[in-house]
Amino acid sequence: MLRNFFASPSFLGLLKFWDASRNGRKVPDWDGDLARIPAELLPRLIIVDRDGALRYRHVGAGLAVGFGDDPTGKTITETLSPGYAAYINDIIERTLTSGNPIFSACVLHRQSTVKMTGRLVVPFTFPGARRQWLIMSAHLMGGDVFKVPEAIEPGGVIEIQRLMISGVPDLCARLEEAGRYHRLSHLTTDRALARKWDAIATSLGSCVLVPLEAFRLANS
Repeated sequence: MLRNFFASPSFLGLLKFWDASRNGRKVPDWDGDLARIPAELLPRLIIVDRDGALRYRHVGAGLAVGFGDDPTGKTITETLSPGYAAYINDIIERTLTSGNPIFSACVLHRQSTVKMTGRLVVPFTFPGARRQWLIMSAHLMGGDVFKVPEAIEPGGVIEIQRLMISGVPDLCARLEEAGRYHRLSHLTTDRALARKWDAIATSLGSCVLVPLEAFRLANS
């Protein structure tokens, strides 16, 4: 699933912004100023403030459509179904505990269809305070909507992949190279060559990805 993000400038852009903000620290500071964040990231960026309840501080215009409105200022529990809120909370806690970016992909059941979604989650702290912040870059994966498989019970959410990212500077360089191979694999009409290039793209990023136990919740 991660290779679907190789061609995404938001994925690589968020990693670069997070790494550049660290200034030698494990977890960088962010003072709440949206102007400090690259403008091209904002439309597909979600910022959640963990100060007691998990509350949306910023929801990019490109993602608010998926909510049906702009949930900025609301809590996650007010906005999402119980199962999905539990899943997002689990990612947030794991990201803040580890201090590392985490990539997650999941399948969501909604009414009579399911969607595959993915997100990159990176941790921030607030300057001069112990309060922690979280920036999430969320993307809808290709394929969008498909029929509900029997393995997913109504209202359920199943995480199909969770990867902790270590060695971010190295990964950024590798992802840039991987992106080129990934794009080439889609341009060629030679299927064997496409598989070869896609395999190269996947292997370039795999050395700094740490598989984590996936989160699963049904009947939410």
